[in-house]
Amino acid sequence: MVRRAGRRWGAMVARLRWGGQLRAARKAVATDRGRAEADADPRYRLALARSLRTLAELLAKVDRPAEGLPYAEEAVDLCRPLAETELARRRAVLAECLGTLGELLTTLVRPVAARIAQDEAAALEGAPEDLVAFYRPLAEADPIRRRPALAAALHHHASWLKQHGRREESLPVLEEAIALRRGLAEADAEAGAEADAEPFRRIALARSLGFLGELLGQLDRPADGLPYVAEAAELRHDLAAADADPRRGIALALCLRARCRLLLQLDRPAEALPFAREAVRLWRRVTESAADDRRYRAGLAVSLHTLGELLAKLDRPAEALAYAEEAVDLHRACVGLLGDHRLAGSLRTLGDVLTALDRPAEAQTARDEATALGDTEGQTEGQTEGQTKGDTGGETKGGGEGEAKPETP
Repeated sequence: MVRRAGRRWGAMVARLRWGGQLRAARKAVATDRGRAEADADPRYRLALARSLRTLAELLAKVDRPAEGLPYAEEAVDLCRPLAETELARRRAVLAECLGTLGELLTTLVRPVAARIAQDEAAALEGAPEDLVAFYRPLAEADPIRRRPALAAALHHHASWLKQHGRREESLPVLEEAIALRRGLAEADAEAGAEADAEPFRRIALARSLGFLGELLGQLDRPADGLPYVAEAAELRHDLAAADADPRRGIALALCLRARCRLLLQLDRPAEALPFAREAVRLWRRVTESAADDRRYRAGLAVSLHTLGELLAKLDRPAEALAYAEEAVDLHRACVGLLGDHRLAGSLRTLGDVLTALDRPAEAQTARDEATALGDTEGQTEGQTEGQTKGDTGGETKGGGEGEAKPETP
């Protein structure tokens, strides 16, 4: 009797201790679910996944793991397609949700299912090469469910190799990722519009195609890279046309700018000009929708610089001047995001334009300021816009794929 009464008292203390936190967690889930349903931005889905995970953990602490299990499963289901699109950015959240799921399954005495979740969580926290090795046999055994994860792991591994100066080694890894993602996107298309209501797989394919195109350009193979970036841009056009959200245009603008860079490598600036103009138009649309967000203005600054530089190369300095001046102004305003070297690059382009317009004193002033900022040749427009807004698919060392604003699926 004493032991039974002690248990009841312990349960009552637990309810009192965790009751307030449970109510707050349920409220957070309801709030985040409303936001996720109203706006498809991945930030809101990830916030919902975190809220669900917190609720599941609290229910486990009050000895209600069976009630917590559906919340943990939903959290994993929310994270998985996002991680399969941008693994570097989302793998930590997916690993956390899988860890919670594994703990609940262990408590519910389901050791096999628990081990599967825990093993995947551990693999996500490991080296990129090991993650590929983890997913490969799973994809062979269950291609429908696991190929997207293998493709994401391959893309992530290719990006890691590139970041560590092993660009040639990254090519076959990335090509395998593209082959898998192309097959998955084609399977979605064959299944019909309903299966592709949220085009994660087309987004993932576009990321890998753009990444390969830029990588080939960096390996001095721009002619080989151009078709991949062009295909990525075509996918991005379709995705942007299907969504009224101006943020959809960010990824397309990045693809268009990558296309401009490759065409410039091939000494075809006239062909690049319409793509540069469209990129500026897309960035303007995004900045107008969120005028207070400096990250968007930074993206516009870089695209304006590209457009001004192209017009200067085409011997159209009078037309280039307005873009070059606006680029400098925006680079000044966003120097904390873009860095001194980008401001210096925009100043040097402005100096070239002013020289062509026979305004030597103003040109020299711009060049002097660029020199004072420590400008170095090759550290301006040759860098990808990924430092500000993400590139067309390569992941940054910071753990994400570089986009200040995640893509809206």
